Amino acid sequence: KEYGKDMMWYLWTGKCSSLFGKDDMTTYERYFIEDKESHKENKNPYYSLREEEDILKKVFDEFELDFESGHIINGHVPVKSKNGESPVKAGGKILAIDGGFSRAYQGKTGIAGYTLIYNSQMMQLVSHEPFSSAEDCILHENDILSTSIIVEKRDQRMFVRDTYDGKKILQEINDLNLLLMAYKKGLIKET
Repeated sequence: KEYGKDMMWYLWTGKCSSLFGKDDMTTYERYFIEDKESHKENKNPYYSLREEEDILKKVFDEFELDFESGHIINGHVPVKSKNGESPVKAGGKILAIDGGFSRAYQGKTGIAGYTLIYNSQMMQLVSHEPFSSAEDCILHENDILSTSIIVEKRDQRMFVRDTYDGKKILQEINDLNLLLMAYKKGLIKET
């Protein structure tokens, strides 16, 4: 268990961790030190290389994903929407879904985050305006404003059989049918 805890901690905050993606986490510094230079978190090369198609293809290949239909979903990387930054990156191959749901990031992002909605017909990102207060909503009769961006719409609905797991299930069904046929023809004897 201790080794697992150590690995998880490293993956969460390790300087070379592919999940962490930065050289440092400066949450402590932002809370207690006014000098903004101490708040700096340098991102790893993924963030400077992710727009390059040949690099992205290598990432997709490494995970045995189809480059034409696949996407990389990044979370916990605030998108500065108020500065015009888009959550859709690398020609639609990368979607950054964390736009600042936490109130602490809303000043930096200008919004209250993104939600990724993916179903058999489409993929869309929904951006959310910050929530002021329940009292404000009641007094001004307003609600959280959300805006949808359709990232991808399918010409034909996707079925389970179209998924990776669906293809495995179809193969298992085929194998079971072959086994049943072999049993019926007497090629396999009951023991």
